[in-house]
Amino acid sequence: MMKENYCSTCGQEFKPGDLSIRCRLCMRNYHGSCWEKTGGCTTWACSGKPSIEDNDKAVSYKRCKFCGEEIISFATKCRYCRTSLESAEETTVREVLEKKSRDTSNEIRKDPILTSLLNLIFPGAGYMYLGLFSKGIMWFFIAIAAWFFTRGLGLVAVYLWVMYDSPREAIKMNRGREQESKTIQRP
Repeated sequence: MMKENYCSTCGQEFKPGDLSIRCRLCMRNYHGSCWEKTGGCTTWACSGKPSIEDNDKAVSYKRCKFCGEEIISFATKCRYCRTSLESAEETTVREVLEKKSRDTSNEIRKDPILTSLLNLIFPGAGYMYLGLFSKGIMWFFIAIAAWFFTRGLGLVAVYLWVMYDSPREAIKMNRGREQESKTIQRP
């Protein structure tokens, strides 16, 4: 199981030098101070939480405004949706969702080198990787026709063209996404 880089109680990421404790039963990670405040593990149905006799030390919970999950009352970040709760009053759910969609749109960048390599498998595969299916199929059929009519020389020309053009298309698409994210971020 991969070690999480954030506390399962307060949701803050671990910094170098922070004291961290791992529950031996559910393998969740906690700050030492969070472990002490809550009296042990806060994972639902984990028996790693010792019983608290004193009602003054009872742990209180609240609901996350964004995902609705129950979290510890002093958490600054939701452990489920990873949304910051410190500025929850100023932000709305819609703003958070828009921000997350912008963040994921930057991750969908298309690799220009991969488009060329896919075109080596068969002409047009690079365009299909970019989402241009009709263009990819068109170049595949052009490659078949070039093979039958010119016996190789035309096929080489088609391969060279699609290996040159598909990375250009990928770069254009990536630049377009960057421009979109810049215009969305401006008020």
